[in-house]
Amino acid sequence: MKLSNYGYIISDKSVGDQILKEVESLLLKNHVVTIDFDNIKSMATFCAKQIFGFLYLKLKSEQFYERLSFKNVNDDVKLLIRIGIQNALEEEETGLSD
Repeated sequence: MKLSNYGYIISDKSVGDQILKEVESLLLKNHVVTIDFDNIKSMATFCAKQIFGFLYLKLKSEQFYERLSFKNVNDDVKLLIRIGIQNALEEEETGLSD
Protein backbone atom coordinates (compact mmCIF):
# COMPACT_ATOMS: atom_id res chain seq x y z
CA MET A 1 0.00 0.00 0.00
CA LYS A 2 1.27 3.46 -0.85
CA LEU A 3 0.91 5.95 1.99
CA SER A 4 1.42 8.84 -0.42
CA ASN A 5 -2.17 8.21 -1.55
CA TYR A 6 -3.08 9.89 1.76
CA GLY A 7 -0.75 12.88 1.31
CA TYR A 8 2.91 13.60 1.95
CA ILE A 9 2.52 14.49 5.61
CA ILE A 10 0.37 12.16 7.72
CA SER A 11 -0.96 14.42 10.45
CA ASP A 12 -4.74 14.10 10.60
CA LYS A 13 -6.68 11.71 12.85
CA SER A 14 -9.22 10.86 10.15
CA VAL A 15 -6.40 10.02 7.71
CA GLY A 16 -4.78 7.88 10.41
CA ASP A 17 -8.09 6.04 10.84
CA GLN A 18 -8.30 5.42 7.09
CA ILE A 19 -4.72 4.11 6.95
CA LEU A 20 -5.28 1.83 9.94
CA LYS A 21 -8.48 0.42 8.41
CA GLU A 22 -6.72 -0.23 5.11
CA VAL A 23 -3.77 -1.97 6.79
CA GLU A 24 -6.09 -4.10 8.94
CA SER A 25 -8.13 -5.05 5.85
CA LEU A 26 -4.96 -6.01 3.96
CA LEU A 27 -3.74 -8.06 6.94
CA LEU A 28 -6.94 -10.13 6.78
CA LYS A 29 -6.19 -11.03 3.15
CA ASN A 30 -2.38 -11.23 3.17
CA HIS A 31 0.21 -12.67 5.50
CA VAL A 32 2.60 -9.76 4.80
CA VAL A 33 1.58 -6.19 4.06
CA THR A 34 4.16 -3.87 2.53
CA ILE A 35 3.70 -0.22 3.42
CA ASP A 36 5.46 2.08 0.97
CA PHE A 37 6.54 5.39 2.50
CA ASP A 38 7.86 6.81 -0.78
CA ASN A 39 7.44 10.63 -0.76
CA ILE A 40 6.22 10.66 2.86
CA LYS A 41 8.01 13.62 4.42
CA SER A 42 6.71 13.40 7.98
CA MET A 43 4.10 11.91 10.27
CA ALA A 44 2.59 13.30 13.45
CA THR A 45 3.61 11.28 16.49
CA PHE A 46 -0.04 10.78 17.45
CA CYS A 47 -0.72 9.32 13.98
CA ALA A 48 2.26 6.98 14.34
CA LYS A 49 0.80 5.84 17.67
CA GLN A 50 -2.72 5.64 16.25
CA ILE A 51 -1.60 3.40 13.37
CA PHE A 52 1.60 1.59 14.26
CA GLY A 53 1.29 1.67 18.03
CA PHE A 54 -2.16 0.11 17.75
CA LEU A 55 -0.92 -2.55 15.31
CA TYR A 56 2.09 -3.30 17.51
CA LEU A 57 -0.13 -3.87 20.54
CA LYS A 58 -2.59 -5.93 18.51
CA LEU A 59 -0.06 -8.11 16.66
CA LYS A 60 2.61 -8.21 19.39
CA SER A 61 6.27 -7.68 18.54
CA GLU A 62 7.06 -10.83 16.58
CA GLN A 63 3.93 -10.73 14.39
CA PHE A 64 4.28 -6.96 13.85
CA TYR A 65 7.74 -7.35 12.33
CA GLU A 66 6.82 -10.56 10.51
CA ARG A 67 3.61 -9.29 8.93
CA LEU A 68 4.42 -5.63 8.23
CA SER A 69 7.11 -4.62 5.78
CA PHE A 70 8.24 -1.00 5.56
CA LYS A 71 9.58 0.28 2.23
CA ASN A 72 11.20 3.64 1.37
CA VAL A 73 10.85 4.97 4.92
CA ASN A 74 13.24 7.80 5.80
CA ASP A 75 15.08 7.97 9.12
CA ASP A 76 12.88 10.78 10.50
CA VAL A 77 9.69 8.80 9.90
CA LYS A 78 11.32 5.64 11.31
CA LEU A 79 11.99 7.55 14.51
CA LEU A 80 8.41 8.84 14.66
CA ILE A 81 7.08 5.29 14.24
CA ARG A 82 9.32 4.05 17.09
CA ILE A 83 8.11 6.92 19.29
CA GLY A 84 4.48 6.15 18.41
CA ILE A 85 4.96 2.49 19.34
CA GLN A 86 6.73 3.44 22.57
CA ASN A 87 3.92 5.84 23.50
CA ALA A 88 1.33 3.11 22.89
CA LEU A 89 3.30 0.66 25.04
CA GLU A 90 3.63 3.19 27.86
CA GLU A 91 -0.09 3.97 27.75
CA GLU A 92 -0.92 0.27 27.86
CA GLU A 93 1.35 -0.21 30.91
CA THR A 94 -0.17 2.70 32.80
CA GLY A 95 -3.74 2.14 31.60
CA LEU A 96 -3.91 5.61 30.04
CA SER A 97 -5.29 6.40 26.63
CA ASP A 98 -6.21 9.45 24.56
